[in-house]
Amino acid sequence: MKKLLVSAFLSVCLATPHMAWALTHARDTVPLHPGTDLILFYYFNITANKLYNDGNKVGPSDDYNKSVNMGAFRYGHYFSAGNSLYGDGPFVIMPQIIVPFANINLSGNYEAHNNGKEFSTTGFGDPWLLSTFWPVNDPKHRFWVACSPWLSIPLGQYDRNRPVSVGNNRWIFKPETAITKGFGEKTLLELVLYYEIYGDNDKFLGNHKKEQDGLFGSDVHLSYDLTKQFVVSLDYYFTNGGETRINGVSQKDRQENHGLGLSLFYMIGTHNQIMLSYRDDFSVKSGAGDNTFAVRWAYVF
Repeated sequence: MKKLLVSAFLSVCLATPHMAWALTHARDTVPLHPGTDLILFYYFNITANKLYNDGNKVGPSDDYNKSVNMGAFRYGHYFSAGNSLYGDGPFVIMPQIIVPFANINLSGNYEAHNNGKEFSTTGFGDPWLLSTFWPVNDPKHRFWVACSPWLSIPLGQYDRNRPVSVGNNRWIFKPETAITKGFGEKTLLELVLYYEIYGDNDKFLGNHKKEQDGLFGSDVHLSYDLTKQFVVSLDYYFTNGGETRINGVSQKDRQENHGLGLSLFYMIGTHNQIMLSYRDDFSVKSGAGDNTFAVRWAYVF
């Protein structure tokens, strides 16, 4: 039973990796021209030395060490399906696929919860399939509304005998809506709302059953064109809900977490873009107080 409770505890502190590669960054909510292909490569470095459960800090010190290195490949294609429902632009659709992989390491006072042993695992995560639709596409007035159903397929590497795996062994469905409005010629404000719905994992540490309530999230991105090639964005992140149950027993790990970030985008020529991003989860009710550094290379053709 103690091992089961420790594993449930770890599932809380490592709940964020799958969310990192499922994030929508600034300007992602504005469609490119139909016929355009987009290839993206991501790298995330996530570290934390504080862990919280139900608003209380876990552990006697700040010596809890979490280090996650993740990468992801993403491909999408824009095409037109007639006229948009509102606006002078076409009804744009962008089907996409995301294939993630990660290395996870835990040490420090985590070892007290794992019989004095550090923890490390590496592998491919669950792929995401999604498609973004722009029923509202009004570039003349710089106004867009996008809808994106995301689906995480449990094909990633999962070990039922380990407390943490890169794969989740469960389906995740994430409907998302983004509302974007431009102000002047250089400023964009984006509001992204989503709700994650989780299937059950019936192979949690053997044959135990892990359930999770739905998780509401919202992102806000305020971006500004410093030059035609250089864009800066101030980012805010919020999650609420997602309490887990192991064999029907609540883990009292409901999230109510806040994060702030800064993103920089730079175009190299007409086909390449580099993004640098930093995020600090500064207020955490349940989970790890993550600091996330991300690099993204985008190739447009």
